[in-house]
Amino acid sequence: MIPDIVRRCLHIHVGILIFVINLKVGLCSDSEYDGPVSITLYHSTSSGLQPEWTERGHIDIQNVVTGDMSVSQKPVDGSMAKNLQALAKSDGIYKIKSVVRTSTGKEISFLSFAKACLLVESLLSDALTVSVDYAGSVIAVTLSPTISVCENLPVSPADLRGFNTFVHFKHIEQGPMPDTAAYIQKLEREREARERGEVKDNRSFLAKYWMYIVPVVIFVVLSGASNPEAAGGGGGR
Repeated sequence: MIPDIVRRCLHIHVGILIFVINLKVGLCSDSEYDGPVSITLYHSTSSGLQPEWTERGHIDIQNVVTGDMSVSQKPVDGSMAKNLQALAKSDGIYKIKSVVRTSTGKEISFLSFAKACLLVESLLSDALTVSVDYAGSVIAVTLSPTISVCENLPVSPADLRGFNTFVHFKHIEQGPMPDTAAYIQKLEREREARERGEVKDNRSFLAKYWMYIVPVVIFVVLSGASNPEAAGGGGGR
C-alpha cells in the first residue's frame, strides 16, 4: 500500500515536470521554425592566442526543415591567400566564428576550427554542419575541410580565390521520455486493489514483520550483554 504522502509527492513531481516542459516549449517559441535565420561567418588567420576576426560570408536560412537557404561568401584577396598559406606552413589553426541571428533578433555565437593546411590543400573547399535540436534551434555550427590529411602539396595563391562551401543540417533527435503518468496510474491501481483485498500478500511471517522482530531481538541481546553478573549468578545456584 502506497502512503498518501508518497502519492502526493508523485503528483507534485509530475506537475513540476509538466510545468518545466511547457516552460521550455514557451521559451523555444523563439526558435528557428518561427521565421528565417541568418548566420554571419567570420574567420581568423592570425596565429596568436587572440583571433582577429574578418567577415567571410553570410548564410540566409528560410527553413531548417526543408533546407532552403542561400550562401554568399566574400572573395579571397591576395593578402588573405598569403595569410592562409603562411598559416598552413606553420601548421597553424584556421578559426571560424558563426553568429546565428533569429527572426526576433536573438544572437548566439559558435566557434569552430581546423588545420589551415587542410583548408589550403583542399583549395578552400569545406563543409559547414548546422546542428538543430528538436525545437528547431541552432545548437552548433562546425567546420570540416573536405580532406583529412595534409600532404604539404604546393598551392599557388591564384588557386585560393574563394571558398567552396557545402552547408548541411543535422537534426538532433529527442530521446525517449519516461511515461510518468502511466506509472502513477499503475501505482494507483495497485493501491486500490490492495484496499479491496484483491491482491493477496503471500509473504512469510518473517518477511512481513521483520522490521518489528529485529528491534526486539537486538534489545534482548543488548540487555543480556549489559547484565553479565546477573546471568552468572543465576547459573551458580
